[in-house]
Amino acid sequence: MQRTGRMVGLAVASVCNLFDLSLAVVGGSVALGFGPTFFHAAQAVMDDHCKLSFSQGARIVPAHLGDRSPIIGAAAIGWRGLNRSMSAP
Repeated sequence: MQRTGRMVGLAVASVCNLFDLSLAVVGGSVALGFGPTFFHAAQAVMDDHCKLSFSQGARIVPAHLGDRSPIIGAAAIGWRGLNRSMSAP
């Protein structure tokens, strides 16, 4: 879990440095299955690599929705697509 957390932390740190993000929320099976060990390792790597003024202090946290995150995200995408198709001329 630590190695995976470090790899994800490095990837998320790169995204934070590139796009000026301060928070990464991880949901689904990752948040539930990997647990605190994963998030501590990811955060440690992010702390080491987020050195730009706007990315310092960036955090990675588990989603509060837990295992419902993926299905709620999929439903939101479907809803958006339905709304777009209904409003198209």
